[in-house]
Amino acid sequence: MENLAPAYAANLASDVYDVKTTLLRENFKKIYKKDFLMSESETLSGKTGAFLFLKSEHTMGVAACGINEYEGHAIIALKGTASGFDALTDLNAGIKRFVTGGEVHQGFYYTFKSFLPDLDQFIKSLPPSVHTLHCVGHSLGGALATLVADYLRKISSRRTKLYTFGSPRVGLQFFAEGSARRIGRDNVFRVYHKTDPVPMVPTWPFMHVPDGGPGDILLNSGLALNPAAYHKMGNYIKSISAGETKGDWDALRRLRPRPNLTRSVEQWLESDSVVSLTLSTAQLAGDAVMWVVKKVAQLAGISLVMTGSTAFTILDRLAILMQRAYEFGKAVSHWVVRLMKRLAQLIGIVITETTNITLNLIRTVFIRMHKAVSELVLRAGRSNEQ
Repeated sequence: MENLAPAYAANLASDVYDVKTTLLRENFKKIYKKDFLMSESETLSGKTGAFLFLKSEHTMGVAACGINEYEGHAIIALKGTASGFDALTDLNAGIKRFVTGGEVHQGFYYTFKSFLPDLDQFIKSLPPSVHTLHCVGHSLGGALATLVADYLRKISSRRTKLYTFGSPRVGLQFFAEGSARRIGRDNVFRVYHKTDPVPMVPTWPFMHVPDGGPGDILLNSGLALNPAAYHKMGNYIKSISAGETKGDWDALRRLRPRPNLTRSVEQWLESDSVVSLTLSTAQLAGDAVMWVVKKVAQLAGISLVMTGSTAFTILDRLAILMQRAYEFGKAVSHWVVRLMKRLAQLIGIVITETTNITLNLIRTVFIRMHKAVSELVLRAGRSNEQ
């Protein structure tokens, strides 16, 4: 066995929610007792590195050493929280520099730090025969699993695998690209439904691990009266276990629906068609923001800088980047203007050919757009967080 099977990883991401109460913890132990060494205690069992409930203010997950078919393997499975949507959409929480380099969402960082001592103890206790670590999580648990996997690549020479379902974006570009490289793109399985709102937040310039490539596994959730229902693990398990996929990662990749191609993002930016803010257009708008950021770096050599003074928020810095690009030259300013027009249209602000594109206007559009997307996700998700 090299990778956890898709259905197994999905069920593990779902079942780890059971660790929140003592009774349900016993159910979890019964389900996985043939695969992982489960001790009677909720602490590490000496040198065997057997079993641990990762603790913070609330129990956040399970770490266990494999037996039988899973001998030589260990799992670290993390769960989300009931208040997840509110935390995910709060960019004001700021960013923190992660131990491997790059900036990550401050809320995720502090939660990770809260159970880090237990995680370190678990890793130190693992026998030398353990060669592969599997990090699994859904929703906020996926964000935490991402940080754990990246951290483990720093402190351990063991191979690390990452499986996330409906995970939010965790960090900025430098962290996201570095994390994917450190873990290994063949070792990352980021699964998300097309209509799941959680992968849309935090909004740009946060990025996924990975953001594209074979580890970016998009599932088509089709049309639904309540699209946010596709954030639930039950629907992930259903999609992954469908007969045509046969529980195979490659089969899931082949079922990927068409993404927003570069030319469609360009066409959307150039269009003056009337649009309203929906989960679909919010996703396209996010793709457009990141496309223009990359275009600016390509044409003008201007990149988003997150170091230096902490007086500026993420959106402040993004606005400064766009203002500098707008002033650089016609080829670059064209895309800044088109982006501002399309984003403004989604939030009811009118920008015409004679509008003066000031730093204040750009900042206002970004802030109001971020709040609008966050409110959209909150409305979609409050009744659907597991």
